[in-house]
Amino acid sequence: MDDSVSVEFSQQLTLIQRKLYSYILTLVPNRAEAEDILQETNLVLCRKAGEYDVNGNFQGWAFRISRFQVMAYLKKRKRDNLLISGDIVELQAEEVEDLSHFDRMRKSLAYCLETLTEKSREVARLRFEGNLSLADISEKLGRPMGTISATLFRIRQSLAICVRKKSAEEEAAESA
Repeated sequence: MDDSVSVEFSQQLTLIQRKLYSYILTLVPNRAEAEDILQETNLVLCRKAGEYDVNGNFQGWAFRISRFQVMAYLKKRKRDNLLISGDIVELQAEEVEDLSHFDRMRKSLAYCLETLTEKSREVARLRFEGNLSLADISEKLGRPMGTISATLFRIRQSLAICVRKKSAEEEAAESA
């Protein structure tokens, strides 16, 4: 790889860091884990820099690699049954790759979080924003860990359905 390609590659990689992190965060809502996956993604991108077609879509290529990194991470963490399933991540990843759709989904998620009950919103906030473990949430809220686990499962399902529905509504409104 010559220096001009290397400079262009590093500039493009630098420019998309925030979008790449946001994309990963939509697939793995834990910030610390998303940061780790972003670092791994950057390493893979750098190792594969010679394979990148300079006339291609850099962002799309980087997003595909980050999706593979998320899937690899989920496989390593499979024993934690509270993570979103790989199939759901695949579906989300395919939907999120279109950036206008990505922005729509981000706005939809904010809307959908507001539709949760106060108790569910508190559990989601503690888990996804506070990065608290189930045990910590259980202790903080004085609720059994199994109840917290079930609540998080229902929250994830509810949010996934709501985000898809709200995004579709907004996309239809934009097309009209």
